[in-house]
Amino acid sequence: MAEERDAAETLAERPELASALESVRPVDDDAETWTFEDVPIDSGTFGELVSADLVEKVDGEYRLPDATRRALDGETDDSTAEQDGAGLNLSLPAFDVDRRAAGALAGALAVVVLFRTVFSYGAVFRDGAVVLSGNDPYAYRYVVENLLAAGKGVDAALLNELGMANGEPFMVATLYWLSDLFGGTASAVGTVMAWYPVASALLTGLLLYVIAVRLTDDRRIGLAAVVFLATTPAHAIRTSLGFPDHHAFDYPWLALTALALIVLATWDERAYRDPGAWVAGLGLGVGVAGQILAWENGPALVVPVALVVALAVLLDVDADRSPLQSNAPLLGGLALAALVVHFVHGEMGWHTDFVAAIPLLLVAGTTGVLVIGEAVHRLDLPTLAMAGAEVVGAVAAVFLIPAVFESFWERAGQRADRFFATRNIVETQPLISGDFTWFLLLGLVLVLAIPPLIWASRRATDGSKPWLVAVVYTWYFLALAAVQVRFVGELAAFTALFGGLGFVWLAHWVDLAAIPRPFADEQATPNRGPGADDSAADGGTATLRVPTTREAGLLVALFLLVGGVGVLQTPIKTSQITIEDGAYQSAAAVDDHATAANLSYPENYVLSEWGRNRMYNYFVNGESRSYGYAREQYRTLSTSVDESQWYRSHRNRVGYVVTESVRNSNASAQSLFTRLHDGFGSRQSPVDGLAHFRAIYAADDGDYKAFRLVPGATITGTGPANATATLSQSVDVPGASFTYERQVRTNAAGEYAVTVPYPGEYTLWNETVSVSERNVTAGQRVG
Repeated sequence: MAEERDAAETLAERPELASALESVRPVDDDAETWTFEDVPIDSGTFGELVSADLVEKVDGEYRLPDATRRALDGETDDSTAEQDGAGLNLSLPAFDVDRRAAGALAGALAVVVLFRTVFSYGAVFRDGAVVLSGNDPYAYRYVVENLLAAGKGVDAALLNELGMANGEPFMVATLYWLSDLFGGTASAVGTVMAWYPVASALLTGLLLYVIAVRLTDDRRIGLAAVVFLATTPAHAIRTSLGFPDHHAFDYPWLALTALALIVLATWDERAYRDPGAWVAGLGLGVGVAGQILAWENGPALVVPVALVVALAVLLDVDADRSPLQSNAPLLGGLALAALVVHFVHGEMGWHTDFVAAIPLLLVAGTTGVLVIGEAVHRLDLPTLAMAGAEVVGAVAAVFLIPAVFESFWERAGQRADRFFATRNIVETQPLISGDFTWFLLLGLVLVLAIPPLIWASRRATDGSKPWLVAVVYTWYFLALAAVQVRFVGELAAFTALFGGLGFVWLAHWVDLAAIPRPFADEQATPNRGPGADDSAADGGTATLRVPTTREAGLLVALFLLVGGVGVLQTPIKTSQITIEDGAYQSAAAVDDHATAANLSYPENYVLSEWGRNRMYNYFVNGESRSYGYAREQYRTLSTSVDESQWYRSHRNRVGYVVTESVRNSNASAQSLFTRLHDGFGSRQSPVDGLAHFRAIYAADDGDYKAFRLVPGATITGTGPANATATLSQSVDVPGASFTYERQVRTNAAGEYAVTVPYPGEYTLWNETVSVSERNVTAGQRVG
């Protein structure tokens, strides 16, 4: 028994070796002895098994000793363990934690955090302020701060008034609760919103690791998937520090839902009697409810659940399993999601009736499919009958729903039209285009993922329900992203999953790693029938070992070969959404100027390019709820040449104007935009100077300039008849010094009148006129 205790102690100390032995066991079962080439493990692990006497050598070949087999089965002699206390064990349960695997996972997750923070930290935290990236985050910031200021919690009426009850209410509520937890101040709101995308990426990476290991029983694939997710630009920019858009909030719910479905897929007809399956069903309910409540278009992200149910029932019928018994916990989870969504909708007013009805329809559809599947199973009808029933049911639903629920169907059509509408916004453009968008957002990971995805699709058609879940989610989001690039972030987690599998296979192909566990299992059991379970029931995983220095270097080189595009593109893409220094400094300058002038909203409203408008107005006046006015009116600066008419149209709505050269390079020389941005509103032959725009700031690089809209002081006087003279004033503003000039012409009576936006002394025909600040801001006449 000493040998058995030695084997048991070795496996207790080195649990990763038990996994390797389980890989060897099927080969040992089929032959009395075997060679190293017959088993699916790498040479380093094999050497450790031999040196630990867990594998014995016989006539030049190998076999598993009986002691090793009994140790694997847990059959050890515990007689020597009884010491003082007559064998009574009062110790706490031991937790089997593979420190090497835990350390590797921590390292992979650290890469996720690194790629989400290092490229944007300096742009987000500066001058004591939290400068969120992008435009939409400032709308969420506005709503959360207003909820905190009201002091009524997540008040349904206020949330509706702020326009978020039918948008992203769950995300806003979560940000509110977290901000309140950390002090409830504006500073707390900014900090929470800056870091929440990073937390989302971290949680998504952890869930992705669990998904990968659950599917493949190979920790290496899980680690590779997490690192690929870390360096996928499409996901990195959506979850970067300081970019609290709603997409980041969607990703963990999506991963949780997929994981729950994969776990549920590993059970057979015993699922309805297994508490573990019902726990997974609970996870599914939480995931689906969170997905629906998080975003008004959340229902689009749970469509894969319906597809998985329809296809899984086909596999159940084909494998002669009871669909009802196999999928009862799944149905329970969806029912829980429907109850939660319905309750929240009724009690808090979140979302429209249309959105709240989606999980109810999902439950009804799932119930119908399971009942029909059960009937087909009990009547022993062919699988083709089930497929036909599903097709007929889907077609009937298409015709029945519009007839019975006319208003619902109409709203569904309207929502679909808005959902798939192509607008002049980057996220609504297709992924596959002539400018290689897919390559810049996903890199070669997409290429690396396609062969394993096709392999997994074949496994799914052969009866593997866990792989079915993974391929349905991947193909679905690949199709959505092909239509609109906004869904490439959802796709990224699944391309990382299959990219991880492809990477380990590629490492095996160049002799740097053992064959991936799924491929090894397929080779070891080539004749597995439909319905076979691909995930290890005991949760074992392929062993992890520390690579040699040479192997580590080659693995890094191999990763850079296939993932280098992501490594290079992530900082580039992240910098494109962070607020440029010139833009932020312009906002700060406008804020300082408005504060000194004691202006309040709407007197200090900032008109700018719409993609930064919420940011400008948040820092100047706090009103960052909408950018609609800027989106419609800013372009008029580039199309209008009549300053007087433009001023009369906007003077009661606009206080400041910020021009950005990089976004308006095609404006004509006579346009207001060009005259402002290129000449600070001063005369530039052949165009005249401007009267109502007063420069207050210019960025060092000249890309951003800020102007205050003022009535201007009108200088009047007399001079020679029909004469022309030049009026000028030296102007110094932060970032620039220039001479403001206007050309003045008298009429036949020698009279003239000219409006200027700057105070100071002006000389015309030997006459000097002093213009005060009050003259300019009150629109007074001076002469």
